[in-house]
Amino acid sequence: MKWKCPFCTSENESEGRILKCEVCGKEWRRKGDRLIEVRRRPPELTFLFIVVFLVIAFNVTFIGIEYTSDPRICTACHGMEKYFESWNESTHRGIKCYECHFGKGPVNFLRGTYHSLSALQPEVPPYVDIPANISNENCLACHQDVIGIEKIEYKNMSFSHRNHLEGYKRGFIRLQCVSCHSELVIGSHIAVKDSTCFVCHFYKTPEGVPISGCPSCHGSPQVDVRLDGYVFNHTMHVDRGIKCELCHDKTYMEIGNMSRNCQECHQRAVENVTMPDLQMHEIHVDSLKLDCLRCHPEIIHRPIVNEDKCKICHTDLPVMSLSKS
Repeated sequence: MKWKCPFCTSENESEGRILKCEVCGKEWRRKGDRLIEVRRRPPELTFLFIVVFLVIAFNVTFIGIEYTSDPRICTACHGMEKYFESWNESTHRGIKCYECHFGKGPVNFLRGTYHSLSALQPEVPPYVDIPANISNENCLACHQDVIGIEKIEYKNMSFSHRNHLEGYKRGFIRLQCVSCHSELVIGSHIAVKDSTCFVCHFYKTPEGVPISGCPSCHGSPQVDVRLDGYVFNHTMHVDRGIKCELCHDKTYMEIGNMSRNCQECHQRAVENVTMPDLQMHEIHVDSLKLDCLRCHPEIIHRPIVNEDKCKICHTDLPVMSLSKS
C-alpha cells in the first residue's frame, strides 16, 4: 500500500497501524483519511518522570509512616487522652503504638497503619468502651527476661510471672499481662493494679482464705507488732501451726454489684445469658483483655485482728482496741 509522507512528501510503500517514512524516519498513524504524526517522548524525559515519581512516592510514604505511627493520631478517633498522657510520661514513650498493639515487624506495621487510616465505622458495634488489645506475645517480645526471674518482690509480696502466665488459673482463667498491668500512672504507662490480684485470689473462696494460701504471696512479718501496748510476734504463732485466718478476720470485702456491670459494655440486652466459666473468661480475658473489675466487684484486702479469737488461747487478755493486721 502506497502512501505519501506529509513531512518530506516522499513516496512510501508499507502497511500496519504505524507507518514509518523510509526517508525522514517520522512515524504516522491513520485517522480517517488523514495521517497523524506519532510523537514519542525522549528517553531522558521518561527517566526524569520516573525519578520525580519515586521522590514524591518516597516522601508520601515517609510522611504516611510518621503520621500513622504518631500516637497522637489515635486520639483523633479514640477517647484516650489520659492513656496518651500516661504513655507520653512513661518509659514506653519511645515505643510506637503498633509495636504493642499489633506487634513488631513490617506486617504488623501495615496492620497498624491500616487501622490508623480506617476511621470509618460502618455500623455501631454491639459493645462499647472496650480497651485496646495487647497480647502477651507483644509484651514478652521486650520483657522476656521476667519469665526467668523466680521471685519478684512487690510491696510486701513475692511474685512469679511464670506461675501466673502458664496454664489456667482456678481452672478457667488464662491470665494476660494486661490483666495485672493495667493501671494508669503518670511515669508508668501500665502499672500493676492490686485489685486484680485480690479478685483472682479471694473471689468466692471458702472462709475468706486466698486460693493459694497467705504464705504464697507474703510470709509472716518478721518484726514485732505493737497492739495497745502489747508486743506480738507472728513467728511464734506460725511455728506452732496456727493459721492466719484464726486470728485475722474479714480478710476481704466486696464493693459493687457484678450483675449491673454487663450493661456498661453491652448495648444490647444480655439478661439471663449464662455460659461456662471457661468460655466466659476466654471471651472477656483471653480475647478482649478486659480488666477484671469491668465485670467483678472490687475486692478490698485489709484483714483485721479479731479480739474474740485471740481470747480462745489468751483467756486472760484484757479488752483491747485491735484494728491492725
